[in-house]
Amino acid sequence: MVNIRRLQQTGGKNGSSFLIILPKDWVVRQKLSKGDPVVIAEREDGCLIVDPRLPKAGERRTTTAQIEQNLRWEITSRYLLGFDEICIVSKEPITNDQRDDVKRIIKRFVALEITEEDDHQIVLRCLVDPATLPVNTAMRRMHLITSRMISDSLAAYFDGAKDAADEVVQRDEEVDRLFFLIVRELRSAIQYPRMGELMNITPVEALDFRIAAQYIERIADLAVDIARKVEDPIDASLKKKIEPIVDTIREMFTDAVNNLFKFNPKKVKSVIDAERSLISETGKLRQHIVASPNGQAQTQVLVVDSLLRMGEAAKDIVDLALPHS
Repeated sequence: MVNIRRLQQTGGKNGSSFLIILPKDWVVRQKLSKGDPVVIAEREDGCLIVDPRLPKAGERRTTTAQIEQNLRWEITSRYLLGFDEICIVSKEPITNDQRDDVKRIIKRFVALEITEEDDHQIVLRCLVDPATLPVNTAMRRMHLITSRMISDSLAAYFDGAKDAADEVVQRDEEVDRLFFLIVRELRSAIQYPRMGELMNITPVEALDFRIAAQYIERIADLAVDIARKVEDPIDASLKKKIEPIVDTIREMFTDAVNNLFKFNPKKVKSVIDAERSLISETGKLRQHIVASPNGQAQTQVLVVDSLLRMGEAAKDIVDLALPHS
């Protein structure tokens, strides 16, 4: 609902203050009364936000979930919504298997720990402070792990090293953990303008970072896809053709992520040009594989396709980069 209110000037025509009357229904819903403080925050576009949640900014946000429900979804959704404390409750005594299930689930999330428990309740608390692990730090960490996954998955594929490939698959769990943390912090920044100010993230940046994090996670998933295709070592001549493509993708990926935090128009152009070249080179490589008689042609084409999609994701990330002034 949109309410149109007119400004009122105090002290006559020469008065220096202006007033606006807030809708009574809104005041009642927010449980505000005379003398209560509210936050008045100005956005970059000039809009003013009236936030009634300043008195609650330092309080712990708590929620409750029944252990009999879809527990994995319940914990995930509440973590991503920014709750600091999640109470898992049950009418019946909680079994050891259920406790083990909770422990397995919370491994997916950074700093979510069991802090209290009894026969009918398990209390989970998120012990991370956005000020100690900012979004940009978490995203750079996410990028670093993923970039290494690209190199290691291809090295395992070249050599037929299944143990090394399994390590790449396991590292994807850390990327997922960082992704969930980033989404949690960005949602809090949008939902609570005051927190966004403390995190130094505007709503537009939060949206861009959320999309970029999704692309980084996608690249990590593609590295896992390659690792799961490890069979016998591939021919040295094919390895020599693929290696420059991998180097190009990693450089595109790094430039794209760095540009989210420090805009460089030359890097943007470089990534866009590199994607065009990548499309051409992977097309030629695909034709070479199909024309060459070997027993792994189908798998090799799928690996090349995964590499191309990595490059496309890097280009999508760089499209989000905007000048900061």
